[in-house]
Amino acid sequence: MTDEVTDELKAQIVEFFKQKNKMMTSRDVANGLNLEHRVAKKALTDLVNEGVLEFTSFGGATFIKLAGT
Repeated sequence: MTDEVTDELKAQIVEFFKQKNKMMTSRDVANGLNLEHRVAKKALTDLVNEGVLEFTSFGGATFIKLAGT
């Protein structure tokens, strides 16, 4: 798998969140899409910076969810 974060990868991650319809950790996303954890984290951070996803803390853990949900 490549280390590069592409628009296609970001689209896959957004679609994954829409399918699951719940908060997830970066490791959940990496395992669900068969990605390296560091690649998933970089793509998720890019999506948060773009306003597509947002971080939220719940019970002492940090989760990621679709923005506005």
